Amino acid sequence: MDNSEQPTLAQAWDANRSIQRSAAVRLFSATNSALYVTLMERHLDFGARRTEPELTVRLERDLAELGVSDQPDGLELIKLWAKQGWVHRVTEPAAATGHNICHLTAEARSVLDYMRRLRRADSVATGGSINGIAAGLRRVAGQVSDDPGQIREEIEHQISELDAELADLDAGRRRRPDLRSAEDEARAIAYQMEQIVSDIGQYGAMLDRITTQLLDDPHDSDLAYRDRQRRLFDDYEALLESSQSTSYHAFTQMIQDPTQRERLVADISTVTDQLPDIEPGLRSVMDNFFELVTQQMGEVGRTRQRCARRIRRFVAAGTLEQSRGVARQLNDALASAHELLKSSLADRRIAYELPLATPSVTSIGRLAFEIRDRTPPAQATPATAGADLSSFASLAGQVDTVELTETVNAALADGPATLSDVLARLDEPYLAHVIVLWSWALRQPGTAGPESTIIRFRSLEGEDQAIEVPALSFTEPIPTAEVDAAS
Repeated sequence: MDNSEQPTLAQAWDANRSIQRSAAVRLFSATNSALYVTLMERHLDFGARRTEPELTVRLERDLAELGVSDQPDGLELIKLWAKQGWVHRVTEPAAATGHNICHLTAEARSVLDYMRRLRRADSVATGGSINGIAAGLRRVAGQVSDDPGQIREEIEHQISELDAELADLDAGRRRRPDLRSAEDEARAIAYQMEQIVSDIGQYGAMLDRITTQLLDDPHDSDLAYRDRQRRLFDDYEALLESSQSTSYHAFTQMIQDPTQRERLVADISTVTDQLPDIEPGLRSVMDNFFELVTQQMGEVGRTRQRCARRIRRFVAAGTLEQSRGVARQLNDALASAHELLKSSLADRRIAYELPLATPSVTSIGRLAFEIRDRTPPAQATPATAGADLSSFASLAGQVDTVELTETVNAALADGPATLSDVLARLDEPYLAHVIVLWSWALRQPGTAGPESTIIRFRSLEGEDQAIEVPALSFTEPIPTAEVDAAS
């Protein structure tokens, strides 16, 4: 073996340290690892999803049955698991209950799979495994070989074996199957099917990890935004070329093909019926393979929706940040021009800020600066007309109007809702949310009273801001047509 291909001692140490900090290793090394894995496997295995109240009741019931008194209650245990990166607690607006939905992370599922294999003492080194290895290697060698003679020899060998099998069937004879080898091969296939059910969620985990990085970095500069945007495209390109993406799309295509699905279901039924000695856990995986895979793919679909919303907010915020960046560059250029003029006009130094216009900068000749009227300008007076929100129309493209409509209509389930009540339902309201909801509230029946209210929102720099708006209320649901027009 070429030693140059092996990682150096420092590289191996860094790689293992990163693995040591992973959620999977933390679950292995936890003091109560056996209890945690038992509860997780009992209620959240194979992509199961539970509402937070339901999971809390189940955990507390099991803790009481086991007589464990040194553990927190069910809800605190769920929060601990979520903090350690073992459980996702996701709030789904589409859920009728409005509760958090809990399900295991990919790292926790890998720990459960490993513990299950240790309990069963899984092994692929069986009596029939060498035959399967030899047949598989022969098939792969025929696919990659460039020797026409070897390829022809393998094809002729397969044809002769099939002809002999057909001749036996025509003569009414049936070769006695080697049940030992068949059972060993079926068990190895069941191991692979069980691993597939867990690994297919890796595609969604990679998606979630890519888009989560967009939320962690603050919008501090235009350069930082460009770096995050470049990293997003690089990560997506790596994801599309990964084995997780290939397997996910391959399974999607197979599940949507009724012919392939029907054939695979029939083969699974035949194997489980003819080989009754397969371990019950593996038999359950084979019998429920399509159901388990469909659940995992459904979770990946929900993860893709969340990631799409994150990317949309990231792009919308970046568009505004780029515009502000251009404004900052213009202001810096004007300030530099003022300083240059004050230092270069040695014969007539002035201390006033000069509002340079394009004709003045590009004209050829002498520049003269005269103060014709020394009277201070009149003070500005407060505006008396109503707010004109038409100039903020572009902000509607920076929010998810469909999601915002669902929030308003959900708030109206218990009766009329004020503008501040609707904003309170948003996790992080920005100015775009305030303006869009304000414009929608103005179209509701009735007029606003003389009162006003202070609305707080978050700026792109991460600081809290406040704005005074009329005390408006929503009394009717937002129709879909209005949302389409706003979008």
